[in-house]
Amino acid sequence: MTFTVLAVCAANVCRSPLMAVGLEHSLAAHGLGADVVVLSAGAVATTDAGVCPDVERLTRARGLPWLALGRHRSTPLTDELVDRADLVVTADRGLRSEVLKRARPGSTGRTFTLREAAELADPASARVQGHTVDDQLRSLVAQMNHTRGFIDLPGVERVTSRALPWRRLDVHTHDVPDAHDEPRAPHGVVCRLVVPAAERIATSLARGVMASLP
Repeated sequence: MTFTVLAVCAANVCRSPLMAVGLEHSLAAHGLGADVVVLSAGAVATTDAGVCPDVERLTRARGLPWLALGRHRSTPLTDELVDRADLVVTADRGLRSEVLKRARPGSTGRTFTLREAAELADPASARVQGHTVDDQLRSLVAQMNHTRGFIDLPGVERVTSRALPWRRLDVHTHDVPDAHDEPRAPHGVVCRLVVPAAERIATSLARGVMASLP
């Protein structure tokens, strides 16, 4: 079996492809590239749309595998994709609710926003159990769900845009704003929020596997 992560945004052309590439890149760097499959989909996506060129440009500038983004084609979210995923990470809380509305009850415990998962995975990584990598990673997700509500997560942060016109915006710390829906949230802000969160999740997954070794 293979542990599967599903990244979800709205149209599957901006945030979730970036989330997927960031996770794949970081997981490979931690030696988990062969153990984890990362997919992405969009709650209102059409089929076969290309990735947002702004995200592709920013990904290239950060040294991430932008060629993978160039090959990306959008995929509509389906119940089957959610049911097959061991961990679902959404771009924001609204999309998390959308996933939970359409999924089976068992999906509740493995669905988080990306930034929520980044906060919960680190403390959960110390309590992982299991004899195989798949079991260890699923144990980590279960621990993340068990600690949800018992760990104080920050509420809202003020994010500064580095692009003109210069401005600040308040962003809930569980969310990555949609640059295509919120004109005050440029793609640079999206990238600055997604990439570190993906790295934190990958690091915690790798730490959980190492912590469970005899």
